[in-house]
Amino acid sequence: MKKATWALLLSLALLLLAGSAAAQENIIEGDINKAAGSLEILRGTTVNGNVTVNMGEVLILGTVNGKVNSNMGQVTVHGEVNGSVEANMGQVLITGTVSGDVVARMGEVIVEGAVGGNVEAELGAVRIRGTVAGDMNSGLGELRIPGEVLGNVTSRGKIVNITGTVRGDVALSRGIVELGPESEVGGRIYVEEGMVKAAEGARAGSIEVVEELSEAEIDRLFRSHGYRFHGLDDLEDIGGILATVFERIGSAFSNIKLWPRGWRVYPWISPFSWPGHVARGLLNMVVLFALAALTFSLFPRQVQSAGDAVISRPGAVIGWGLLALVLAVPLMILLAITIIGIPLIFVEMLALALAGILGYTGLSWLVGGKIVGAASASPVNPLGAIALGVLILGAISMVPLAGSLFSLVIFVLAVGAALATRFGSLGPAPTGGPPAPTESES
Repeated sequence: MKKATWALLLSLALLLLAGSAAAQENIIEGDINKAAGSLEILRGTTVNGNVTVNMGEVLILGTVNGKVNSNMGQVTVHGEVNGSVEANMGQVLITGTVSGDVVARMGEVIVEGAVGGNVEAELGAVRIRGTVAGDMNSGLGELRIPGEVLGNVTSRGKIVNITGTVRGDVALSRGIVELGPESEVGGRIYVEEGMVKAAEGARAGSIEVVEELSEAEIDRLFRSHGYRFHGLDDLEDIGGILATVFERIGSAFSNIKLWPRGWRVYPWISPFSWPGHVARGLLNMVVLFALAALTFSLFPRQVQSAGDAVISRPGAVIGWGLLALVLAVPLMILLAITIIGIPLIFVEMLALALAGILGYTGLSWLVGGKIVGAASASPVNPLGAIALGVLILGAISMVPLAGSLFSLVIFVLAVGAALATRFGSLGPAPTGGPPAPTESES
């Protein structure tokens, strides 16, 4: 009798445990689309569909059986994605597993887990501490591989640092390939312009450098850690990156629903209504961040110099900005009157536009870096600081009446910062304030 009782109690306990485990499992059938804000897929949750988030962080602790797409936000995968991961203007961190490809445009990529497909990063640094089963394609950003890449590695950045293993070939357009003492490259290392620095104990199938350059010559090529254009192909590549980013984000914004009835931002909302004003402001922030991120990726020292000038030389910045504001229109009129000076009007407009975007990038970096630096002691991601700065400046600019005056002040400071520093060529990179971009060593 006692044995039967104990058997019955044990059976009931097992049933309760099974019911509890089943209750903790959450299965979502279909796609998840979020217009704005963060999304977290909890442990024990399985999504049988695609996940798309705009202007927010994606945190995956559970399982996604589909694609993960993010626009203007960070993607973190601690769980499992049985599909691809794509991020536009945001960091990607993989500590779990991704069975497909990982694509990031204008954002850092860190792989500490496993990626079953290829990894492609454009305008952003890459760290491979885990395993990539496919190829690693890096654009204009530093690439470090302390982990393992089973395929080929290609890069157009300045530095490819390998302290782990690459089973295939390594190809670099311009820059330095650094091999650690325990590194191994199974195939050929090919450098078009630059050099290969191999530590004692490093192994490679073969090494070929078409045009050997010293480190000083490589630094000049990249203009003090920036990037130097070498032809129309580079412009076409960057233009293609921006076009893809705008296409993805534009498609995402076209599906944003502001009301349950299904009204969309464009073209159903009048641009003169309050929702239209907000939608236009958000799109302006997207474009400005894309331009600012590109500017910082190409000319980081110049951006930091312009941002630092706002604090270190406010008088010169305001003076140059006001001078440009006052003289811009009269100078255009004067050039138009002379007839032969009409082509110079376009030169003046181009100079103001370039000064504006350089100074605006420096100002956004400064504002975002100050806020993030005050809230956290850890190193600040420069693109994250710029994104926060653009968001803050853009939000204030959207305030009725006061926003217009604020935008004018921003214009004066941005143009003034660029002109006061001769487009960022004067003054050392800042050592205080927002931290300069740092690359963590593995």
